[in-house]
Amino acid sequence: MMIFGRKKAMRSGLPAWDGLRFEFDDPRVPESIQQRVVAMAQPDWELCFADTKEGGEWWLFDDTGELIEAFWLEQ
Repeated sequence: MMIFGRKKAMRSGLPAWDGLRFEFDDPRVPESIQQRVVAMAQPDWELCFADTKEGGEWWLFDDTGELIEAFWLEQ
């Protein structure tokens, strides 16, 4: 099934993590997402988990709180 042109998302975190901030190298962050975050993030940026009905997304915010990118796992 395709959702707006993307593959179906896989669960990538726990619902209880919704809104929590994570270090870029936290072992709870899926490795493929860690690699993409580290490649683009600045040291003072933040990574947060957002629980969604599709399985969850990892949101990267800059130092002003602007959403830079959302990451998810695909099946």
